[in-house]
Amino acid sequence: MPWKQFEFKGQPVFVRVLATGKPIVHRGRVEVRYKLGATKSYRASPENLMELEGALIDDADMGGGPTAAASTSNLREAPKVAADASAIVIHTDGACSGNPGPAGIGVFIDRPEEITELSEYIGSATNNIAELTAILRALECLRDDEADRIIHLYTDSGWSLGVLVGGWKAKANLELIAAIQALVPKFPRLELLKVRGHSGMEGNEEADRLATMAARREGSIDPRTRKRTRTT
Repeated sequence: MPWKQFEFKGQPVFVRVLATGKPIVHRGRVEVRYKLGATKSYRASPENLMELEGALIDDADMGGGPTAAASTSNLREAPKVAADASAIVIHTDGACSGNPGPAGIGVFIDRPEEITELSEYIGSATNNIAELTAILRALECLRDDEADRIIHLYTDSGWSLGVLVGGWKAKANLELIAAIQALVPKFPRLELLKVRGHSGMEGNEEADRLATMAARREGSIDPRTRKRTRTT
């Protein structure tokens, strides 16, 4: 059965629905997921739902069906190679109000010597487009002289990792995926990794804040880089 976006207590969520778009109610509750690519479902009261505009989303695009869930288990959270003193750690996130709707991306790049933040409004887009665009922007921010450094790029989008490194077959956004895959070989020590969203990891929370801010304001902020303060 497909999914459709609704508002639940002021937050956009995805609800399992019939082909007509009507939520499936079982024992007084509906099945809810908070993000595309999520595999964990929650039960909610249908009285708290308000329908949002947007097309139905099938299980393959939702990224949380049985096949997708099995593939998600193969996505790595821990890097194969541990970070060293020169490693670069990146967190990316995408956000949109509606699906599609006003969308923003957030990129948080943590270098040993500096931190770079990017908050960019990308217009009306789907959540998947926002997540992929955030990853692409992060790779575009890397410099040629950083090609030999260990780079850990974290995203909480299981769908993005699925189509990039998990072997999933994408039906849409093929140009974005190809653009990312063209940049990845430039950084042979790059690892794309899964992080659990809203789990308290600083970089992920910052990337989420930057993406949400761009989507809500429908505006971008110039990339900001700040040097680390060194103590003696």
